[in-house]
Amino acid sequence: MSPDSGRPVGPWEELKRRRVFRVAVAYVAGSFAVVQAADLWLSGSSAPDWVLRAVLGAVVLGCPAAIVLAWTYDVTSEGIERTAEDATDDPGYDAGPARLWAAFVILAGGVGTVLWTMGR
Repeated sequence: MSPDSGRPVGPWEELKRRRVFRVAVAYVAGSFAVVQAADLWLSGSSAPDWVLRAVLGAVVLGCPAAIVLAWTYDVTSEGIERTAEDATDDPGYDAGPARLWAAFVILAGGVGTVLWTMGR
């Protein structure tokens, strides 16, 4: 399902093109570091337990926002730009199904993250 063949681009190709996976991995790594640092700092400063839970909640709620921003914008050498809608100028290119699937994956991931956090 490549854009060169005139067939619709699949959801994974569109997510790769927009670098959503790269941002998600970077966000998870950064979040892990922030939560670990907050845990060390807060345990040493005898802060209440709710402060660490608030940091964890902010990290969890920030994940869907980071993924949506990664979907919408690209960071280039010229600065932050809106991601191009089409990967190609081919008139047979149809990114509609890819957008639908990618939106579903992002929404399902966000809902799953929130539900998983609430269950803890």
